[in-house]
Amino acid sequence: MKGSREKRSMGIAILLAMLVAVTGCDAQRDRLMKEKYPAYSDSIKRAIDHNNIVRGMDHDQVYLALGEPMCKKTVAREDKEVEVWLYPPGGRYPCNTAEFRVYFEQGVVTDWRKVPAPRGGG
Repeated sequence: MKGSREKRSMGIAILLAMLVAVTGCDAQRDRLMKEKYPAYSDSIKRAIDHNNIVRGMDHDQVYLALGEPMCKKTVAREDKEVEVWLYPPGGRYPCNTAEFRVYFEQGVVTDWRKVPAPRGGG
């Protein structure tokens, strides 16, 4: 019985953590939409509104367009350090198997790629 109670408590704790994370993301999105969105160019607003990205977008603009990435990492690409944001689906190892990647150099989007999911789910 004790093990069952511990599992239930763990499940509740996980659900609460997920709720806090989602609520935090919504609060951040709301803040950015109020504080920054009005000053963006029409082309950036249009991209955000249609969940698209364009070269030159900054981190906040990509966040507004695509949401929080499931993983962020820095990689060497063409002899440069590039920040990569990875989006689902990601499978078992999301930082290695994400199917959509956005590349930033010096804080702005320079490229993005859809990468086929590896066979076997990663």
